[in-house]
Amino acid sequence: MHIKPNWQTGAMVKLARELPDADFNSLPFGSDPWRLCAGEADLALGRIPALMTLGNGFIGLCGPSAGSTDAGVYLNGVHARMPIHYHEGAYGYALEGDVRIPACNPSMFRIEVNGQTAAGWSFAELDMASGQLRLTCRTSEVAITVQRIVMMTSNLIVTRIGLIAEADAIVRVTPVITNPAKGSAKGPELSSSDGVYDPRVGNGGIIPGWTEVAVSPNTRVDCLLSSGWTTAAVIADCEPKEVRLAQGVHETIDLFAAIEATSAASYQEALDSALELVGTAREKGFETLAQEQRDWWRVFWGNASLSIPNLPAAEQAVRHGLFQLIQAAGRDGRTSLAAKGQTGEGYEGHVFWDADVYALPVLAQMAPATARAMLTWRISCLDDARANARSMGQNVGALYPWRTIGGRECSSYFPAGSAQYHINADVAFALKSYISATGDESILADGGAEMLAETARIWLQIGYHDAERNGAFVINRVTGPDEYSALVDNNLYTNLMAAEHMRFAVASAPNYLSLDEATAMLAAADSMFLPYDEAHCIPAQDASFFAREPWPFTETPSDHYPLLLHYHPLTIYRHRISKQADAVLAMALLPHAFDLATRARMLNAYEAVTVHDSTLSASPFAIAAASVGDTERAFHYWRVTSLTDTADLFGNSNHGLHMAALAGAWNTLARGFAGMRSVDGLSFAPIAVPQLGNFAFSVRYHGCRLQLAIEKNVVRYALEEGTQLQFRHQDEALSLAVGESIERALS
Repeated sequence: MHIKPNWQTGAMVKLARELPDADFNSLPFGSDPWRLCAGEADLALGRIPALMTLGNGFIGLCGPSAGSTDAGVYLNGVHARMPIHYHEGAYGYALEGDVRIPACNPSMFRIEVNGQTAAGWSFAELDMASGQLRLTCRTSEVAITVQRIVMMTSNLIVTRIGLIAEADAIVRVTPVITNPAKGSAKGPELSSSDGVYDPRVGNGGIIPGWTEVAVSPNTRVDCLLSSGWTTAAVIADCEPKEVRLAQGVHETIDLFAAIEATSAASYQEALDSALELVGTAREKGFETLAQEQRDWWRVFWGNASLSIPNLPAAEQAVRHGLFQLIQAAGRDGRTSLAAKGQTGEGYEGHVFWDADVYALPVLAQMAPATARAMLTWRISCLDDARANARSMGQNVGALYPWRTIGGRECSSYFPAGSAQYHINADVAFALKSYISATGDESILADGGAEMLAETARIWLQIGYHDAERNGAFVINRVTGPDEYSALVDNNLYTNLMAAEHMRFAVASAPNYLSLDEATAMLAAADSMFLPYDEAHCIPAQDASFFAREPWPFTETPSDHYPLLLHYHPLTIYRHRISKQADAVLAMALLPHAFDLATRARMLNAYEAVTVHDSTLSASPFAIAAASVGDTERAFHYWRVTSLTDTADLFGNSNHGLHMAALAGAWNTLARGFAGMRSVDGLSFAPIAVPQLGNFAFSVRYHGCRLQLAIEKNVVRYALEEGTQLQFRHQDEALSLAVGESIERALS
């Protein structure tokens, strides 16, 4: 147990666990807010391949590592199916799981100088302005540079190899298509660093491998027989390129590769598409494609502008988060956002509820088409959600799975997985966030309203009006976001989000609900039971949370975190302890549900029992602390979420980046420090953050782009795009025309 002063009042606050932390200026990647740079020693860091991933929502091409020119490829949505074996099963248990495995990489190459293979990279630079990765290495005769691009506009991987001769040399470049994984046992090689098996990485089963369908010198087609997915990888020209260089001569060699995938019976469509892509790429050439890439990123960064002049390393960290977030999120409506994106094998490529609550609201502000595509994927999985509801005992409605790729539940441990019914409300929250930010209600007609109604029906089946609580609507035996409190009664987050969900469904999906259903939903929402702890004078995380035995923090060794790797779930469940923000997440998402004094008490009470064993935890605590004006505490938690991966604070970024934490860095900046609310109209209540200094960022709202610049005790609003925008600064209604700006004092 750690004890620290309350930064606001001076009173002593007990902390369950001191979070791992780092200083922004302690990182080895330089302080250029637009570039991550790694020297030869830094390339040995295990997190480098994930940090320097290039992607386009479908392809994820991992970055380099010291001593290797190879790079892993992951494809969004492309997955195998594997049976889940239970020694003792039960009705309704998931029988199969989705698992994403590395795909083949058609963009690799081998470089030989005077017959000797060039060594590994000595320097890497991720340029977030242009969407390029630059690599360098050197032999005694030739300096080698590589510019690598994964096109945001197509499934092309474009590479330019630059050669500068420092002595006469013969250089031979051979394009290579690397083989995908043939199938492996996920176990010791994907366990935690101390040898303890880590369920966050894999389930320990035998992974179905790829089967070769067609192979030629420049083409490779592979199939996952268990799921029917087929990939086609093509390189434009597989012939080795040999050049003779005299001293001082500069030569370039361009390589073009493409990857396409299909779940149809025939792979020909994917193959034809990949062949067409590389053909077009050769015609356009590297310079034209590189310019297309720069143009795409220029538009994105215009909508996601960001400035933290006093802390350029912090600006770098937040921008890197947005860079990886947009690269990982599916943009075709057939996929969503995996917990690790396409940056590694963590969580087997599964999509969880944090994609809806943490990431989608961010993307709705700066890339609304991508946010809509993620919702389109949810809508496309509605039949699977209906089937899941039936297996869980609900006769009507739809219940979205806790973890999935293809739409079916893949969790083999239901107490902390399938029991998280809040996922339905999270999807509804994402839909409402998107509509509120964009004004685009057409998605309701395109399946959103049906999804909203079907998911809301679940609450009327798993909850009931309890006569012993004067008719309050109760929801028993669920698991909230906190996976250390499983199968509880009346989880605060779940109940609050369920009430919001039902009201939204009645208002936005009237044609899909009967009058009786709508009436019942409003009655349930209005009488929702919210547990309250009289001793702490705060809403309780669940009905029995504060009645459980406190966790023995003083007896817990520091190397026994995260607890899930060292203690049986039942040992954890019977104690008063939180893995991550739960009631605090409710504060962050639904601040209107709590007054200021209650939020302050909740923050202190739940900070004392939360061990932050999940990277989902820091950003809600940061937002909650900012909402009560505790800037030092808010800044601390913001620093943790911002540096989760660049500083590898939790020691597992080598398994892939934490997408929700990356989104949380921007969420804290906007919803915490700037007090932005966009669910019921756009409003701001910005505060000065001395530790941060001046900062600025932009948001899109209903087709307009608004920039906020906070300097000392003043905020300046400027409408950069659109026609007219109405919003609120604290309690004051404001209106701006395009090109206009206005200043207001901070609270």
